[in-house]
Amino acid sequence: SRQIAEVSSSPIPQPDSAQASAMPAEEIPKLRWLVFGCGGVGGYFGARLAQQGQEVSFMSRTATLAALQKHGVRIKSICGDLTVPPEKLGALIDTGALGKAQAEEPSAKKAKIADVFEADVIVLGCKAWEAERCLAMCRPWCGKDTLVLPLQNGVEGFDKVKNIVTSWGIGHALAGCCNIVSAIQEPGMIRHWGADPPYITFGEFGGEPSAKTKQVQAIFENCPGMAGHLELEAMPKIWEKFAFICSTTAVGAVSGPIATQDVIGNTPELQQLWRTCMMEIITLARSYGLKYEDEWLENRVNMLKQAVGATTSCSRDLWAGKPSEVDDLLGSVVRMGKEKGVPTPSISTLFTTLLMREKLARSEAELPIYPLLEGQKVLGTICNHKGQQLPPQWTKEQKKAEDFKRPEWFICPMSSCILSGGNVEVPAGVQMAWEVELGVVINKACANVSKEQAMDYVGGYCVVLDMTGLSIGFEQMKYGLSWTRNKVTASFKPVGPFMKASQVADPENLTLICKVNDKEVTRDTTKLMKFTIAEQIADASALTPLQRGDILLTGAGSLGKLELGDIVEGFIEGMDSKYTVRAKMVAAKSSL
Repeated sequence: SRQIAEVSSSPIPQPDSAQASAMPAEEIPKLRWLVFGCGGVGGYFGARLAQQGQEVSFMSRTATLAALQKHGVRIKSICGDLTVPPEKLGALIDTGALGKAQAEEPSAKKAKIADVFEADVIVLGCKAWEAERCLAMCRPWCGKDTLVLPLQNGVEGFDKVKNIVTSWGIGHALAGCCNIVSAIQEPGMIRHWGADPPYITFGEFGGEPSAKTKQVQAIFENCPGMAGHLELEAMPKIWEKFAFICSTTAVGAVSGPIATQDVIGNTPELQQLWRTCMMEIITLARSYGLKYEDEWLENRVNMLKQAVGATTSCSRDLWAGKPSEVDDLLGSVVRMGKEKGVPTPSISTLFTTLLMREKLARSEAELPIYPLLEGQKVLGTICNHKGQQLPPQWTKEQKKAEDFKRPEWFICPMSSCILSGGNVEVPAGVQMAWEVELGVVINKACANVSKEQAMDYVGGYCVVLDMTGLSIGFEQMKYGLSWTRNKVTASFKPVGPFMKASQVADPENLTLICKVNDKEVTRDTTKLMKFTIAEQIADASALTPLQRGDILLTGAGSLGKLELGDIVEGFIEGMDSKYTVRAKMVAAKSSL
C-alpha cells in the first residue's frame, strides 16, 4: 500500500524535486527513454512514462514485439488502466534481429542497425542474469550523457553494470531497484495488483545526483500511477528491498504457491523462518558498512501480512520450471556470506533445496522425468497419420488427415493417466477401443517454440495406450463438439516407463506394436505422421505453455475394440521390454 512505499524509502529533500511535482506540463523535462523488455517491470514503468508524455521506445521480440506494434502497451492496474497506442510510442526494436546483427558484426556499428538514436535514459527491465547480454544490445543507443538505470533484483550485479558502462567510455550508470507486484497477462499487456503506487528507488553510486538524474526524478514525480525515490545513499534502500525479496522468495518458493506473502506473515512458523532469513541478510548488509534500521524489519512484517495473494516473480518462475533469479538472490547471499565470514545457514539450506529446479530449467542437469508426478497435461493429436480418415458417422464433416493444415488437439489432465500395470476402469455400458501411441515428454517449460528449436525441449519418450470410449463422446462430434468424455475419463491413459531421448535414435521411424491378450493386433509406424514431432511441439506450445513432464501424443494409425478382462500391451519394436506399457480392462466401481 501507499504507507509501505513511504516507509521503505526516504527521498532526498530537494527544492527542485519538490517543485517538480507541481510543475506545469510544459516545464516537465522531455527525455528519450529506451526500455529493455516489456514485462512486469519494463512494460509498466515504460507505459507510465509514455502516459506522462515522455518519448519511450521498447526493445522486445517475437510475440511481445508483434503485440506492441498492433496494440501498443496495455496496463491493467490498481492505479488505473492504461493503453498507450503504438503511434504514441517511440521506436519498437526487435531484439531478435538485433542480436543476430550484433553476432554478425560484434562492434554493432550504428550505421548497420535501424532505429538508432541517442537515448537520455536506458532502463534495464530484464532479469538479473540477463543484464550483461541486454546491456550489449543497448550499447548502440548510449551517448556521452546517457543514464543507465538497472531495475533488476539483487545486489551483486551492480558492479557488473557499472563496470560495463564505464568500459564504454560513454554513459553513466545509476543504482536502482523497484517495488511492484505485476506480471505479463499476455504479450504487451501487464497486470499490476500490488504496491500502490509502484515506485523506483535510484541514485548515484557515490556523491550528489547529477543534473540529469534530478531531471529523471522530476519526471517520475509527475508520472501518474508510480513514484520515484531519489536517494543520496541508494544502496541501503536497495539492500532493504533485497533482504525482503530474498527472504520472501526463500520461504515462499520452498513452501509452494499456497504460501503467499500474507500466509507467510500470518503463519507463526513461516514468519519465524522468514525473520531468520531476514536477519542473516541484515547482518550481511551491516558487514558492508550499510545502514539497516530496525524499524524497517517490522515495517516489512506488516507489508507481508497485507500482501494478500502476492508472490515473488522468482518464486513463480521456479514453480513454472523457468530460469529464475534464484542464484542472483539466494545464491549471492551465500557467496557474500562466505566472503565476509557471515553465517547464512537458513538461506543456504533453502537455496540448496531450490537449486535442482533451477538447474533443470537451465538444462544444467539431466534427470529422469516422471510425467505423472511432474507433468500437468497430455495433448493428443487427432488424425495425424497419412491416409487416415475420421469415420463420417462420428464427425460433422468427413475429415482426412490431408485436410488438416495444422495439428488438431484434445487435452486431458495428468490425473486421467495411470502407470503401466494399472487398471482401465470402464464405465458401465461403454464400448472401449485401444490405440497405441508414441508419447513425447517435455523436459522444460516452454511457449511459442519455433520448429527449429522444438527438439531441444524433448526430454524423452514413452509408449501410451490412448484408450478411447467409442460409445461416449463420439456422438458429440457429429455436431462439431469436443472429445472430452471419450478421451479424458480417469484411467483412460496408461503411460509406460520413461525413455531418455538419447535412447531413441529416430523417433520418426519407429514401429509401435499393440497386443491384446498376447495377440498382436496392429503394427503402426511413426513414418506416416502427417506432422513431425517438431511441428507438433511448435503448434502445441503456441496453443498453451508446456511444462516439464507434459506428454504430447503423436497419434495412432489404427484402433480396435476391447472387452472387459482384456489385457492390452503397447511397445516399440526393438526396445527393451521394460518400456512396455500394460493395462487391464475392468468395470468401473460404482460411485454410489
